[in-house]
Amino acid sequence: MSDTARITLIRGGTVWTGGAAPRVQRADVVIADGVIAAIEPNYQGRWDTEIDAGGCLVAPGLVNAHVHPGATARARGVAEDLEINPDAAFYHNLGGLLRFGLEELTRDEFGALLAWDAAEMLLGGATTLIAEMIVAEEHGMHLQWLDVAKQLGFRAQLGLTYPNRVGAIGSMQGGKIVKGDPGDVAGAFAAALRLHETHNGGLDGRLRVHLSPHGPDTVPEEILRATKQECAARGIHAHLHLAQHLSEVRTVQARHGTSPVRYLHDIGFLGPDVMATHVTYVDEADIALLAASGTHVVHCSYRKAKEAITSPFQEFLAAGVNVAIATDSFSHDLILDLKLACLLGKIRGGKVGQPTAQQALVAATHGAARALGRPDLGRLEPGARGDVMVVSLQSPFVAPVFDPVRALVYYGSASDIRHTLVDGEAVVRNGKLAGLDLDALRPQVEAACARLWELAQSRGVLPGGVSFDPICCGAH
Repeated sequence: MSDTARITLIRGGTVWTGGAAPRVQRADVVIADGVIAAIEPNYQGRWDTEIDAGGCLVAPGLVNAHVHPGATARARGVAEDLEINPDAAFYHNLGGLLRFGLEELTRDEFGALLAWDAAEMLLGGATTLIAEMIVAEEHGMHLQWLDVAKQLGFRAQLGLTYPNRVGAIGSMQGGKIVKGDPGDVAGAFAAALRLHETHNGGLDGRLRVHLSPHGPDTVPEEILRATKQECAARGIHAHLHLAQHLSEVRTVQARHGTSPVRYLHDIGFLGPDVMATHVTYVDEADIALLAASGTHVVHCSYRKAKEAITSPFQEFLAAGVNVAIATDSFSHDLILDLKLACLLGKIRGGKVGQPTAQQALVAATHGAARALGRPDLGRLEPGARGDVMVVSLQSPFVAPVFDPVRALVYYGSASDIRHTLVDGEAVVRNGKLAGLDLDALRPQVEAACARLWELAQSRGVLPGGVSFDPICCGAH
């Protein structure tokens, strides 16, 4: 540690180290120039910034492994209690509204929604956000997300999804899933490659760009093969949705005579450079293929619960599949997803002892870091990046604490997060965002959503069975 290094000291907390073999100890965490320099009790050296972690759990920053920025606020509360087609996913009821939002929101309105989404993710304990954006390159909305990342200081992973039209993913019309024109998928793929060429490594190294084919039912085989080739050539990862709803399963079965997982295996797409999200509709043979190929799975417990179903979690862990955890869309309280990963996993397997709180927390830190190929994330050890969350264990809902990890996962919430740091710099300090005035932003977000919902209602774009009342909803 040089004499001129900028040092952040996190003092007096209970440290959960994360990593492959996590430990719990009472210690101080010393971060020098963005890198963890020491974890030791009663540090006596100099420091530039001190954070009091007394009564708190100090853990690696969470990695929110799959999100769609800008979608959350304008869709929240619209379709939660609506029945869905058995073949559909939750978002199919919202497809028309999501598409309409991209058409009608102004650039400033969309930027406000992006910042609001990011605020929720960061206040929820995440320090790395892995984003998939279904937007056209020429609209530049993905670059607004990079502006938000620069302003708020989080670690960003970004992929431009192809096809880049929400309509191509499908929406409910007359009780059926109807898909629109996917547009120029090859052109959208080329745009994703240009994003990598121009922005990978930006934001002082905090930004990395991956490839984001939407899924095996929406992306032509030649584009999937080309994606895999580009991943190998560039040393980057591909992120896609896989086996997430029955419509996808039936489409792939009709085209290729096999399951979505088997299809990707047969065309050589699976592998350690692939992160597959949801992976709900799989059997033992599919899980074995994922394990043998080293493909990573991203588990979204809350999103699937909104469809009255569960996705495998413990099954993947038992088979040796590496798992990360994500909020996806509609809520970004990642602590809630940890809780539901455990509780729904127990219900799914009929075993109280599996999965465990520690398995969930490892998945959201070390598991996600493994999936990204980032051994410098997801652990608190000398040499790792200084990405840290500090969580109070003192609220009446949590204390007294017998086991700090169980206390966090089963009884904690996002409101207990006191500080998060990226490269040793505070992103959240004392429960408040360091780079954003939420009180000033909230009216902009509320006004944008109210305008969109009223306009969508007048155009018949809201899902059937719901209506928007500005007075009841508190809009102004």
